[in-house]
Amino acid sequence: MRNPVRLSTSSTNSSVTRRHKPWTVRSGGPAQQPKLTQNVPLTRRYQVMWLDDDGNIQDFMRIAPAMPIFEDAFSAFAHGAIVSTTEGPVAGVDLLPGMIIETAAGEVEVLRWIGSITIVPGAPQSGGEPQRLYRIAADSFGLGRPSLAVTLGPSARLMNRDPSIRAALGTEAALAPVGTFVDGVNVIELSPVSAVRVYHLHFDRHHVIKVGGVEVESYHPGADAHYSMSQEKREIFLSMFPHVDSLQGFGRVLWPRFETQDTGEIEIV
Repeated sequence: MRNPVRLSTSSTNSSVTRRHKPWTVRSGGPAQQPKLTQNVPLTRRYQVMWLDDDGNIQDFMRIAPAMPIFEDAFSAFAHGAIVSTTEGPVAGVDLLPGMIIETAAGEVEVLRWIGSITIVPGAPQSGGEPQRLYRIAADSFGLGRPSLAVTLGPSARLMNRDPSIRAALGTEAALAPVGTFVDGVNVIELSPVSAVRVYHLHFDRHHVIKVGGVEVESYHPGADAHYSMSQEKREIFLSMFPHVDSLQGFGRVLWPRFETQDTGEIEIV
């Protein structure tokens, strides 16, 4: 241990003891901590490709609010999810506007719009919870459903044809968030450890398409989207869909939807 340095004063015979300080230490009080700005709105980069009225593929990247209603439009499929097209199975990452997609109803439809974002582990989220992916094992819902394991994004909704739905709603099926199918065996929740690109698809009207043999809905903001955004946010949101004039331009929702509540209960919308 270093010995203290003693300095003699000329006015007294006493000695004053002082210790050397490391040069990195600043005197004058405790260090000031930087103040963090509170309530800073979160934003995200959104990538869009769409087919214009002349049949040309257009694209842009835009920074917009990281709100759930925005993010839900871009995060239904992981990049490797296989979509049925008239040209054969195509991975989501290879899809382009203008491709002809096979619907679950046996129809074909022109793909008009593809939106994508990157899920980054540890990034701040507007809802506070980290975003998840969902992996569905092969044959989880029957033979070839899916044919191979498929990974879906946090906003995917699947067709639920449970007989209880007919009794409750008088309809053959309803659309339910993929998270409601998690059982820890056939459908598991994943926390990505590296950045993952996720996608969503939109047509001129609402559809259910086959992703690896699983029935998954195309994008639709929902019948109540008008009430969940301010006028300013609605304008930003619609700018992501250059081929749609208004929220009413998305048309009607094809099937009833289930939504999960904080209590764990299910609500029909």
